[in-house]
Amino acid sequence: MSSSHGFSPNDALYAELLRFAVAALASGTHSDHALLLLHERYREAEDREATLRKWLLRSLISTPARTPLGVAVKLTVACRLDGYLDAAQEAFDGPAGSHIIVSALIDSLAQAQLLPTNRSGPRH
Repeated sequence: MSSSHGFSPNDALYAELLRFAVAALASGTHSDHALLLLHERYREAEDREATLRKWLLRSLISTPARTPLGVAVKLTVACRLDGYLDAAQEAFDGPAGSHIIVSALIDSLAQAQLLPTNRSGPRH
């Protein structure tokens, strides 16, 4: 079942990202602790009041990412909000802007060591 933000919370990339974000939050010392905490609050508030979600989203945007994990979190939120993962999968006319954004997300996940860096085959 897809969320209203573009892809299923069970998606493998998202699940992997969340696993690392939770571990980083648990350490309490991650460089992007504030950003990861905002993401956690935003994720928890997805089905709640729109005003709270907008405030959390503004805070998430204005909090600078200092690590590849922080960049991956911001890219993931953008992908969820605008449905870029679905758009990249369904682009029958060839590569589009959504492919570049998804590629950047995969690159940042790989740099954060959440995915293997030696990916082969075409990116989608």
